[in-house]
Amino acid sequence: MPRRSAESSSSGVVRSYAPLLFITVVVTALHAMPGGELGAHDWWVTQRLDLVLHSFLFGIWGLTALIAFRKGGGPIGFCRNAWGISIVLGLLLGLSLELAQGVVFPGRGGDAVDLIADFFGLIAAGFAFRALYLKWPVGKRTL
Repeated sequence: MPRRSAESSSSGVVRSYAPLLFITVVVTALHAMPGGELGAHDWWVTQRLDLVLHSFLFGIWGLTALIAFRKGGGPIGFCRNAWGISIVLGLLLGLSLELAQGVVFPGRGGDAVDLIADFFGLIAAGFAFRALYLKWPVGKRTL
């Protein structure tokens, strides 16, 4: 079996992590929308359907992270502990975005309930990964 060149393996890592970077930018941009654009008395806000949106966004982010960590490799343990790492990084992203909403983004405020919805989205991403790839995201099982 021929060896991979260093150039092709590094481009493979970049290709594996590019969708994760893109989704991270999208999630950040959606959190950065000015508060005036979102009606505080709209039906979806009063019914707290924004929590469904938070879960969905972080579910997509988590699934993308799991695929990137499993395909891209990276440091020791990234592939084997992909689900735990994606949950920790996703929660750090969610926490930083909620803190930024209260400080940096105009007309927005942070909410701890949104962070809980982000967590449920990240957990759902692990189960979706298992359903799509028919294995737990903590490593290959040998029969």
